[in-house]
Amino acid sequence: MPGTVQSFFPSMGTVNSITVYDEKLRDTVDRAREFVLGLERSLSVFREDSELSRLNSLKSPEWMPVSSDTFSVIETGVHCGKMTGGAFDITAGPLSMLWKETIRTHRLPDRTEIENARNLVGYRRLLLDRARKRVRFRRSGQSIDPGGIAKGFAADRVSVMLADSGAEEFVLNFGGTVGAFGRERSIGIRDPFHTSGTLGTIKLRDSFAVTSGSYERSVTIEGTRRHHIIDPLTGYPSDSGLSSVTLVGKTAAELDALATAVFILGIERSVTILKENGTEAVFVTEEGEVLITPGLGNIFRFSGNSGGTI
Repeated sequence: MPGTVQSFFPSMGTVNSITVYDEKLRDTVDRAREFVLGLERSLSVFREDSELSRLNSLKSPEWMPVSSDTFSVIETGVHCGKMTGGAFDITAGPLSMLWKETIRTHRLPDRTEIENARNLVGYRRLLLDRARKRVRFRRSGQSIDPGGIAKGFAADRVSVMLADSGAEEFVLNFGGTVGAFGRERSIGIRDPFHTSGTLGTIKLRDSFAVTSGSYERSVTIEGTRRHHIIDPLTGYPSDSGLSSVTLVGKTAAELDALATAVFILGIERSVTILKENGTEAVFVTEEGEVLITPGLGNIFRFSGNSGGTI
């Protein structure tokens, strides 16, 4: 489309795109891309020189000053931990690394390994000094995993950057985090059972849709499929009966964290949390049933067979 500025770039484990329908904002799009890349450099647990890796590798509990953005991501993560009763826990790094190794090697961790990792998890053991932008663990061996919130945080910040620069219409796609602003757009929701299909479309305007699903990374060991979404309260992959969940709302960082928590908690235990936060949801069960919350009745369209409302 004439006047359209697009930027595609890899970051945070996915391919991201920023689309702005105003060619005068090309410099702003470039700045937005550099912001996301810079955030990854600060938060990546795969870069030894990242700010977060240095925090996670501290040999003893001590205060470490961090950048404003890193502090905001961690603080938002703690807030989401409180909001979900610990179903989302930004300090789940030890468990995340344990199960990532399982997916890589096809070797299940034993109960002792899981318990040792689980005992290091707990957002309440994370100390934050807002005035000085400092972070401290209570116990040696704790670590932060920003994977369930970083893309959402980046999307929120980029949406503000674009709006403040005068962008009236734009679309963001950061992996499973999609936002449409200025004009209503129909966004396809992936079918977790068919990689090339959609289970429906949802209308977005000035809002985000965030999807979390067990189809993203998994491995089958001893006849049982193990996925990457770990319940921090049990130490094992979630067994909630869901294959995917898509949340719709205004703040991508909270939606990002909530999507993980809701996937872990399951439908019945999530309804109250969703209502309290004004968040709508599309659930897909392991049996393939599609259920939506009442607020999506007029903006979600099912593909093929219809689903139901909870």
